Amino acid sequence: MSGEHEENGVEGQNGAVSERPPTNWVDYAEDRKIYVSSLNFATRDGSLKAYFEKYGEVEKAEVKMESATRSRGFGFVVFNEPEVLDTILECKHSLDGREIEVKRAITMKEKFSTNKLFVGGLPPKLPNEDVVEFFRKFGEVQDVEWVVDRVTGNRKGFCFVIFADPEAVEGVTDGKIPPQSQKHEIKGYTVECKKKFPDNHPVQKKIKRIQQQKKERAMAHEYMGQDYMAYGYDYYNGYYDGQYFGYGYPSYGYNYNNGYSNSRYVSPPPKVAYAQTPYRHSPSVSN
Repeated sequence: MSGEHEENGVEGQNGAVSERPPTNWVDYAEDRKIYVSSLNFATRDGSLKAYFEKYGEVEKAEVKMESATRSRGFGFVVFNEPEVLDTILECKHSLDGREIEVKRAITMKEKFSTNKLFVGGLPPKLPNEDVVEFFRKFGEVQDVEWVVDRVTGNRKGFCFVIFADPEAVEGVTDGKIPPQSQKHEIKGYTVECKKKFPDNHPVQKKIKRIQQQKKERAMAHEYMGQDYMAYGYDYYNGYYDGQYFGYGYPSYGYNYNNGYSNSRYVSPPPKVAYAQTPYRHSPSVSN
């Protein structure tokens, strides 16, 4: 059986993100594509195509495979004409002795739309008002979520900006999908902006895997000996002091200027257990 996230066509074989979304949201044949689930594990491309050809000319039919011999139980069908989709969606369907589910394929924009923005590289003393003022030009800002260090009480170098409309996030990021980011300048400081998806989103899960691999490699080489995933969002919080894996701006997890220097490694501070740091929200933003 297919999962909810497989429906959007993002998560491919072995959990990898298989479709690289274009930044302008023009998805191939998205208005002519259906998602078919609950397939018989014996169903293959040929029988899937043959079944739906009675509704109209099929450009492509594909059953997603776990391996060369095992189906994942779902697939996609692309028609030559979008008009046939309405008829198909009104009918019940059965293929290879099994009742199947048919839905309109989710568009690229729906797959990667969010109203939450990650902003990294912020200096600790930059006022909340300056952040709100900058991002208001992209759309209505509902809230700014700052994260603080439980031990020191100091604000960390990143925040999350919540917009009323996901289109505002599109404007800030130029439609880029993490790990791609868009740089902006706020009061002379260069900040990095990325879309923030729910933790169970396929992109977010892939980022978490990548960050875990980076952590394991770093620990294997003894670059750092403590848990630097201080916040819990492996991807967004994996920023260590100074220059972190080529990001090139100050730490998200410790003090602003210590840790790695630009030219050499400096011993990290003592290990401090502050995983799963809770949010401390700023006061409501008045627009």
